[in-house]
Amino acid sequence: MKFSIVKSDFLKPLSHIYSVVEKRNTIPILSNVVIESLENKIAFTATDMEIDIVEEINANVINPGKLTVPAHTLYDIVRKLTDNSEIIMSLVQGNLILSCDKSQFTLPTLPFDDYPVMTRITEGRSFHISSADLENLIDNTKFAISLEETRYYLNGIFLHESNDETKVLRAVATDGHRLAQAEIKLPEGAEGMSSIIIPRKTVGEVRKLLEDTEGDIKITVSSNKIKFLINNCSLTSKLIDGSFPDYQRVIPKENTNNLVVSTRDFKDAVDRVSTISIEKSRAVKLSLNNNNLVLKVNSHDTGNASEEIEVSYDKTPLEIGFNSKYLLDVASQIKGKEIQFALSDSSSPALITDPDQEGIIFVLMPMRV
Repeated sequence: MKFSIVKSDFLKPLSHIYSVVEKRNTIPILSNVVIESLENKIAFTATDMEIDIVEEINANVINPGKLTVPAHTLYDIVRKLTDNSEIIMSLVQGNLILSCDKSQFTLPTLPFDDYPVMTRITEGRSFHISSADLENLIDNTKFAISLEETRYYLNGIFLHESNDETKVLRAVATDGHRLAQAEIKLPEGAEGMSSIIIPRKTVGEVRKLLEDTEGDIKITVSSNKIKFLINNCSLTSKLIDGSFPDYQRVIPKENTNNLVVSTRDFKDAVDRVSTISIEKSRAVKLSLNNNNLVLKVNSHDTGNASEEIEVSYDKTPLEIGFNSKYLLDVASQIKGKEIQFALSDSSSPALITDPDQEGIIFVLMPMRV
């Protein structure tokens, strides 16, 4: 095997591939990436047996062949090479020789035939979705994915067809303290698709692939796998085998204390006062009264902070506490100039919406402060 390629062309797909590979593996070959040189292109493959990614790029192939080489080592080498330089790679006596300008590296390989292959999707429902819509579903929900491994069914985004009169494709994530929901018009071909939970790692890898991507993405869903076809890259992932909770039960339906506040003013104020909040609780208290909002943080160890901002609020006075990090996470997703809160009382969850974006809602559980 021998081929040459420009660094920039090589580095981008390699950055997609290497992040799938776990740095520590009980099976040594799973630390490797497969490189296969074809007639005039190079194909990369990597898997952790939960996610499988394949990407192809054009290259000057001198001799076809295939091998596996340590993914993280190769990536670190390539990213440190001179920009716009030409890389020549060849297989010599079982080792990969990488040459670039006056640099040369020799890397060990493992046999291609020993590399495991994750079972492909054999049957599934396929549909197309714009890259912008997929970004919208991911970006508005991924921050609420649970990191608690014991509740594994919350460790991903729940993607499903809604049962409402208006047919939509809805993404939901929750960690029990907050909930995020985003939806788009149901794509043609997605009717009757299975309700699925896409794992957190898969969500992150797909989001990386969407950067600088335009046009439609093809998605295929089976009972236990999902496949994304993004440009010249194919990513297949196992799904979380579990039942997502009935999230509709925690979305407030009758909160009548409405607060409207400038997105920028609110975000900046929360960021400032939370500077002295302790890492464990990050609690900030919101005091509402007659078009006025006071944000307060009290800490025995680090002191006190408060800030007052004008808002639109004409209901009964109300005090409610939230985790400041969660407030900032939500505020960062608001695209419009204003955030709308629907509140009930100090112990009930808040419903947060962006008047400029339909179908996107956030729910925050309050804290004692």
